[in-house]
Amino acid sequence: MGKRSGVAETEEEVAKLTFDELDAEIQRCLHGSQQAGSSQSRKAFFKRLVWLEKMRETLHSVPATRRVWRSR
Repeated sequence: MGKRSGVAETEEEVAKLTFDELDAEIQRCLHGSQQAGSSQSRKAFFKRLVWLEKMRETLHSVPATRRVWRSR
């Protein structure tokens, strides 16, 4: 896991997660992209969400949702 954050930060680390762990991280990022305080924080969660969904598609054949960033 990432040195500081305790979450998977590389493709290799994500590949080691179980499907349920990956799905939980995706849900955390989805929530953060909608509820985080600053626009910068929401965008960071959003970018990670998109990346994780692409990884889930590659690893588990779950189609990634097509998402478009819309700042508030």
